[in-house]
Amino acid sequence: MHFDKSAFCGVIAPIVNPCREDEGLDDKALIDNANRLLATKIKGLYINGGTGDAEKLTLEERKLTAGILVPAVIKAGKTAIVHVGQTNLRTAVCLAEQASDLGAHAIASIPPRASWQLVQEYYKELTRTGLPVFVYYIPGVTGINAGIDDLCSLLEIPGVIGIKVSDWNVFFIHCLKRRYPDKIVYSGFDEMLVPGLMYGADGCIGTWINLFPEVYTKIYDKVKSGRLDDIAQLQKGFADFLAEGWQYGILSTFEKLMNQKGYAKRCFRSPSPWRPDRFPPEALSDLMGKMNELNAAADSL
Repeated sequence: MHFDKSAFCGVIAPIVNPCREDEGLDDKALIDNANRLLATKIKGLYINGGTGDAEKLTLEERKLTAGILVPAVIKAGKTAIVHVGQTNLRTAVCLAEQASDLGAHAIASIPPRASWQLVQEYYKELTRTGLPVFVYYIPGVTGINAGIDDLCSLLEIPGVIGIKVSDWNVFFIHCLKRRYPDKIVYSGFDEMLVPGLMYGADGCIGTWINLFPEVYTKIYDKVKSGRLDDIAQLQKGFADFLAEGWQYGILSTFEKLMNQKGYAKRCFRSPSPWRPDRFPPEALSDLMGKMNELNAAADSL
């Protein structure tokens, strides 16, 4: 399948699907967040992924978010990737067909919990919808651990143009890029942003882009231009920030900060680990201060 590789290289934000107190979709906050992110130098949006809480959305809500976001991304001249996974095959195909009708640039999916042969058949079915397909490898969520040869077998499927690797083993990224230089490989873990890019990732898709789009785009540009010294302090500061956030539960910290910035009353539906009143005020103040420092440091580069 011919595709424009340059359209997919860079920072892709996995946008949050904010919810109201009744856990219904907060479409106003969704639109506001999309406009905020699309006004930055990110390459595009990853729609209805894990950060978008897709597993807890209804089919109608997933169609609604895609219907709102894909046209907005296209209007902004950026790239729209719609995640159709965490569903059964029929639903995934339905969502893929909608994405195609909307004009999305590609679809993505985590693998189903099945034998490897059935996983391969699953992705073959998704390619039949006509859109380029990304594999989303995240063993911590799916429980599916694969070797390089297994992942290569998916990348060999006609119509599969790349993979998102959310794994601590970033050497996978290096190995996959060596074998498939013409495929797109994304780094998925925020904590492995710089190592993933240094190992050859074409871009990144990470939760914290929602709060740090400028930090990510500056780091991406500097790494790709070989100017690693320019981002040494920024990378250390970001790693320290994430390490502190891990103490309170990394997604709970993320949700608290999204709330504090006014971007979302809530990000994740029940069952959710976030309890707003249990976050230490002094920790919140410290993290907010460090977040401002990181954004200022990125602006200065």
